[in-house]
Amino acid sequence: MTRTVYALLVGIDDYPAPVNPLKGCVNDIERMHTLLQERIVGDGDEYKPLLLTNGAATRQGVIDGFHNHLAQAGEHDVALFCYSGHGSQQKSPPEFWDLEPDRRDETLVCYDSRSTGSWDLADKELSKLIAEVAENGPHITVILDCCHSGSGTRDALDDLESGVAVRRAPTDERTRPIDTFIVTPAQVAVLAPSGTRAARDGGDWVDLPQGRHVLLAACRADETAKEIILGGQRRGVFSYYLQDTLQRTGEPLSYRDLFKNTNALVRKKVSRQAPVLEATDPGDTEQPFLGGAIASTPPYFTLSFDRDRGWVLDGGAVHGIPEPSAGETTILALFPFDADLTELDSLEGSLGEAKVTQVFPAQSAVALTWRAGSGPDRDATYKAVVVSQPLPPLTVAFEGDEAALALVRAALNQAGAGGGPSLLVAESEMGEADYRLQATTIQKGLEEEEVYRISRLADAYPLAVDTPGFDAESAAIVVARLEHIACWERIAELRNKTTGIPEDAVSLEVFLVRAGGELEPMDATHGLRFEYERQNGAWKPQSFQVKLSNHGDRKFYCMLLDLSDDYSVYTSLLLGDGLWLEPGQEAWAHIPVGGAW
Repeated sequence: MTRTVYALLVGIDDYPAPVNPLKGCVNDIERMHTLLQERIVGDGDEYKPLLLTNGAATRQGVIDGFHNHLAQAGEHDVALFCYSGHGSQQKSPPEFWDLEPDRRDETLVCYDSRSTGSWDLADKELSKLIAEVAENGPHITVILDCCHSGSGTRDALDDLESGVAVRRAPTDERTRPIDTFIVTPAQVAVLAPSGTRAARDGGDWVDLPQGRHVLLAACRADETAKEIILGGQRRGVFSYYLQDTLQRTGEPLSYRDLFKNTNALVRKKVSRQAPVLEATDPGDTEQPFLGGAIASTPPYFTLSFDRDRGWVLDGGAVHGIPEPSAGETTILALFPFDADLTELDSLEGSLGEAKVTQVFPAQSAVALTWRAGSGPDRDATYKAVVVSQPLPPLTVAFEGDEAALALVRAALNQAGAGGGPSLLVAESEMGEADYRLQATTIQKGLEEEEVYRISRLADAYPLAVDTPGFDAESAAIVVARLEHIACWERIAELRNKTTGIPEDAVSLEVFLVRAGGELEPMDATHGLRFEYERQNGAWKPQSFQVKLSNHGDRKFYCMLLDLSDDYSVYTSLLLGDGLWLEPGQEAWAHIPVGGAW
């Protein structure tokens, strides 16, 4: 069956005054376009994009994009609306006050939204546009990388010099006439799901009704969507990790699985930004992303000779191949093209290896080391299996007392194996780093104290206790803490795109333990929430159980890790350091919240 993915991709950086410009929105959209272009390759599937960036992304341009482009999607097609830019609010006209207790509409800020005679695209208008596209029955996905509330105050993190910006424009305080909306109050009453908006203290994009669709949004209503340097360029944190998850996974992901992984990566990177997944039909969150239009990829790449680039892989940045970093790069073992998949598990039959030298969007240039015969045949194609990937160091920007920072640099240069430089942590420029190390003075009681402070670049909250004293011993403690954070980060990000293990081979389920030992399943889609009960004058933490199940036909070695917000790494004592699960076997761990593993 022929399926067409109609995509309306909108990214705006160069907002005219008075709206502050951004720098990562067009990057987000261009990378999403490249990913879809390379991965929508199923039998008969077509990809038809409409990209609106900067000056082309006017209010009318976006509306026309829905009417003239997305509206072509039929019953078996996919309609994708992806927006990267400022979110905000506007004063709601009296006709909508019964739906808006705070008398504010949530909005997308188009290129010309704040010019005379033009307006933001209000949530109710977006609802109408979605509902019109839904009339033809396509699978609809909406991705919003913007702030949802936009209270009109400037966020303290909006600091382009340090590499952090929030995607929120000030509230539009102009009085907007009702006749400037593309939707009437009567139509809004039909579109709005009963009892949702009016029952809440203010709205957000999660309330978007009512044409059937799935929504992936960057943050909750009271939070900010941030953009920082990621992968060497300015990106929205949400867009980057959403796309990174798609790139690093060979099998199609359900919306829920895609969300859970993206959510975890975003929340470990920045504070006060928790992505949102909603669907008008909750069962749609179990569907594959874009209805399965993102094709699965085999557990190998192919190698061939290109006249311009030499030997190249058919995989690049959109397939999860990382750039070479700190002298390390991706290494692949090479096999004959007719090699069976079972032969790819053993390196003994490999013909040689390829080292990635440069990564392009859809290809990678490589250097070959050949072990078989007289060398590779330029007219042949080979299978290539990843055997190792680079682990780039945690990058840290230094600021503050130079003499104190010099002590940390000296400790870094001796923290590696054999007394060499650290392989886990490296100093970087402000705006390009992952973390910030400050050598500063704080007020402690009536006295001042010199301390080293570690924080994310994207916020000002300390990630570990301050390390007092500017001396060699304190500097060594700081380096040890940075290396620990680096290890934690690498564990959290571990992915194996070329794994032969199916996504559903092993499942992990979480159950609350209720009174009498009854187990209540928990849904991690919206975050795991636990309750404390008051007993005998004290708060008793809620207990939960975790079940691992092997649904595959092979035995797997499993380990249950808890990567806590304080950068601790715990293993379950009940599961030990790990265990083998036979096909059809289950294993349980009983864990009291707030207690020891």
